[in-house]
Amino acid sequence: MKWRRKLAVLLVAGMLFGAASCAKDAGDAPADAENRIEIDPEEGALNTNTQKLMLYFANEDYSMLVGETAEVETPMSSRVEYSILQALIYGPRTTGMEFHAIINPQTQVIRVEEEEVALSITLSKEFLDWGFLSEPNLSAEQMNRIKQLAVYSIVNSLVEGSACRRVQILVDKEETRSGQRIARSEVGMIGNGLLEPLGRDSECMLSGQNVLGNIFEALSTKNAAVLYSYVAYMDEQQERRPLESAFSAWLQAQNASVESYSILEQVETPEEQSMVWMVNYTLNFGGDNRKVYRNIPVRLIRENSLWKISYPMLEGLF
Repeated sequence: MKWRRKLAVLLVAGMLFGAASCAKDAGDAPADAENRIEIDPEEGALNTNTQKLMLYFANEDYSMLVGETAEVETPMSSRVEYSILQALIYGPRTTGMEFHAIINPQTQVIRVEEEEVALSITLSKEFLDWGFLSEPNLSAEQMNRIKQLAVYSIVNSLVEGSACRRVQILVDKEETRSGQRIARSEVGMIGNGLLEPLGRDSECMLSGQNVLGNIFEALSTKNAAVLYSYVAYMDEQQERRPLESAFSAWLQAQNASVESYSILEQVETPEEQSMVWMVNYTLNFGGDNRKVYRNIPVRLIRENSLWKISYPMLEGLF
């Protein structure tokens, strides 16, 4: 009988210990604590890589590429090139008329692969569908230019944002999830061959140097409308530019025009929001009356990711 009394005592003690433990757990945590998984609030940030990159879109008249600085998030399990392509398809974040999407928003990224000579990307057939453009009465020349810019928006953005040097664009025209080479003519380029791997092209971008060249070209012809588009809305003293009608009257009132110019070199500046170029130019006041300006610093300022010239700086050129 003694062994039965001992067993009873042990059973009672076990029950009391279990009850105490349950009471303690119930006071410290919910009843389903065992099924709850603790989530690290920083885990999402650790699983993505955020980079500040330059993405290229079309400018106001679809004639050049303009760069928009954007923060691109890439999952750790993915490639940055894939995220860049997705961002280009999504379109510019900046509101206004300075940036236009030039890739069909229905385009899908099917594959991104590294090959020996280039980064190979495969896009869905929608990439070659230009019906999404809302601009009316585009000429064949304008359409070809837009197609070229669409290609180089991809190439330039990928080359600058990743380690690749050249990009081969393939299109899944047969919807087999495999890419095919496309003809140069399909993307507005001269020639009957197939599109080859392409490297970065700076000639189609509105870089600071190209902007400055366009400014001097407009000054040489006194094209007020073009020149006005390159004048910053606010100068560095927070003064607004004149109205377009007043600006046009000012330009026509100048008794000189730019006869020739040469852009020499860029001067390093400590800030990212401005750049200075040294320029030689000649003003023609009529007939043989000319004045030569040598090694003149011309400052451009960044406004909404675009390089512009302030109105006071423009005035100072005369």
